Amino acid sequence: MSDVVTFAHDGAIFDVRLGDAAHGNLISNDEGDRIVAELARLPAGVRLVRIRSNGPAFCTGRVSPMPPPGSRVSGQQLKTAVAEPALRVYEALRNVPVPVLAVVEGAADGYGCALVVACDLAIATTFATFRVPEMDRGIPPLLVMTAMTGRVPAKTIAHLALSREPIGADAALVAGIVSAVVPSAELEAYVDRQCTSIAGAPLESVRAIKEFLRATPGLPFPAVAALAANLTGTALANRFIGS
Repeated sequence: MSDVVTFAHDGAIFDVRLGDAAHGNLISNDEGDRIVAELARLPAGVRLVRIRSNGPAFCTGRVSPMPPPGSRVSGQQLKTAVAEPALRVYEALRNVPVPVLAVVEGAADGYGCALVVACDLAIATTFATFRVPEMDRGIPPLLVMTAMTGRVPAKTIAHLALSREPIGADAALVAGIVSAVVPSAELEAYVDRQCTSIAGAPLESVRAIKEFLRATPGLPFPAVAALAANLTGTALANRFIGS
């Protein structure tokens, strides 16, 4: 599968497009590594990364990296081939220096669900669904659960992982998987408004917000307050450089 993921840059917005609708926008490890590489070299001035897809599904999972049945492989080999590539993508989405927005119009299953959670913002239509079906294949969904940790309540993670039942957009909003739910007919206008708002904001402030969101989960209040003060000072000081 080549060019399943494509990239485009238009001013302040960098687009990642999942484009293999015929196969549910499944992502291979190689395509995931392409996403990681592109996020590591964002053009200067980008204020927002936007991820969306072609077709009726957002992303229904990953092209299986599992070795063929009967293969003799070690735990280390499976860690390298199965676990680490997915975790690299989730980490890249969390660590990219600007916010990442997912636009979800259909099914987000397994790896796809984790992609949505790893983004800072996610706008879903009322028809979007979210599911963690790995246990149907006897695979513990610990990689997806890692992407959810700190962003989704533990009981919701347990329900998704153990029941394998899909949840709808409204339930995903309550759980923090998505940040907004809109009717399909209103999606484009709503996304455009959000993107215009972010694209028009000062770059230093946008980056400060992303760093605060990335770094503060789990920190005690004094550390959160210290980081807020430092980021605020740095963002505001940039306005006066050269003045």
